[in-house]
Amino acid sequence: MHRLTLVLLALAGCQPPPCLRETPTVIAWSPTEHAATPVPGRTITVSGAAEILTAPDTFELTIGFDLQATSLEQARDDSRRRAAALLDVVSQRSIPDSDVQTQDLALQPRYDNYEHRKIVGYQATRNLVVTLHDLDDVEPVLYDMLAAGANRVDRVQFHSSVVRDKRAEARVLAVQAARDKATAMAEALGQALGEPLRVDEVAVDTWRPPAMNNFALTNDSTPQISDTVATGRIRVQANVSVTFALVRQ
Repeated sequence: MHRLTLVLLALAGCQPPPCLRETPTVIAWSPTEHAATPVPGRTITVSGAAEILTAPDTFELTIGFDLQATSLEQARDDSRRRAAALLDVVSQRSIPDSDVQTQDLALQPRYDNYEHRKIVGYQATRNLVVTLHDLDDVEPVLYDMLAAGANRVDRVQFHSSVVRDKRAEARVLAVQAARDKATAMAEALGQALGEPLRVDEVAVDTWRPPAMNNFALTNDSTPQISDTVATGRIRVQANVSVTFALVRQ
């Protein structure tokens, strides 16, 4: 429009008005670039979830004892003897020192009632946490510990040594799931997906699994089953929230 006006004014020997004396701005344009123009202020936020199943390979036993005695010395000595017997089981089973830990070591008085605070004896408490790497050792170690003087099996927990690696894999899968979901939703709205603007990892509630997992994968690990114990698989989950820009088709 400016060029046409300038040509007509030149033919007529006239100077262009001030509004037309500015240097014209040339804008390169192509249909391809125009199709990817972001829609100002328009974004889409989606969640992505992933779950990987992996077989446990470590087994943590928490075994302990409580005992009572009439004197402090007797409670102390009985506690030490019983603890030594439990550690003797550890030695006989060739369990590495790094896989054994004493916890909740306590020695305290017992009272007839809390009003008069009269000491009537003493109570000793001790726990031993043992980590095993062979499922077939779990029950034999438990039985040996009980025979050696333990009177409590507080818990037996199954863990995996590759949880950190599997959670990293799950995060990547969750992000991919979020992109796939956002792409489908954008197409349904007549838009295309632009670049990601924000990515947040959402805390996983272990008591309330996601209603819908975009990926549910089982790795190549094989669950173990002994004569009386089955390991099953551990769920490793990751949830993310991603905000994408929308662009014109």
